[in-house]
Amino acid sequence: MSNNMFTIGQLAKQTGVTIRTLRYYDKIGLLIPTDYKDGGHRLYSPDDLLRLQQIQSLKFIGFSLKDIADLLESHDVEEQQLIHSIAFKKRELIAEQERIHQTIDQLDHMKTIISGSEKIDVKLFCFIIHSILLEEENLNEYSQIKGSIHNFRSEERVNLDKEYFSLFMNLKKLVANETNPKSDEALKLTKHLVALSNQTLSMIETAEIKSMDQYDEPNILNPFTEEERTFLNNAFVYMSKLQE
Repeated sequence: MSNNMFTIGQLAKQTGVTIRTLRYYDKIGLLIPTDYKDGGHRLYSPDDLLRLQQIQSLKFIGFSLKDIADLLESHDVEEQQLIHSIAFKKRELIAEQERIHQTIDQLDHMKTIISGSEKIDVKLFCFIIHSILLEEENLNEYSQIKGSIHNFRSEERVNLDKEYFSLFMNLKKLVANETNPKSDEALKLTKHLVALSNQTLSMIETAEIKSMDQYDEPNILNPFTEEERTFLNNAFVYMSKLQE
């Protein structure tokens, strides 16, 4: 074997292309090895390496493997074809950049909500994550509006979610401590939750409420156990009777 030849493993290591991909390129005729050694093992020449680098370059800016094969066969490409492909790839990267920034914002939001809590209920935390992702997916147009309740970058939204999280954690503590749902503690928590819910609704525009009604997928995760739901329901009933 010539010292200038590469095994498939050496070529893969040098270029960062997987062995599986190189085998596929051989199968479709995009990059056929120059030679084979005993046992059918592929051997690639420096020219094969150059062709692979060209394939990688054209693939980077969005050309399909079929287009790449045609381009390498013709040796020339129209300027507009390259410009179009570059512009398309740029739009893809900008969109990906926006998704990354959005994910970072979501992670920062989650971290801020739970900060200061020594122990966190896993079920409640999963509920928060799922709710945020579901909301952002279905109400994306509103999440970009600076004054919107759905904008996770806003201080108002952060404070609101921290308050909900604190209330839900307190509810779980009351139930764990076998607190009576008619106790002063339970009544105080229930009143706070009702007031916070009313405040939240008042912050949501009518158009946003209609948009929320348009998607059917429910948040199937529930942050409360059956015991906690029963406690909350009994506390609401008791509070309503006191207000009659």
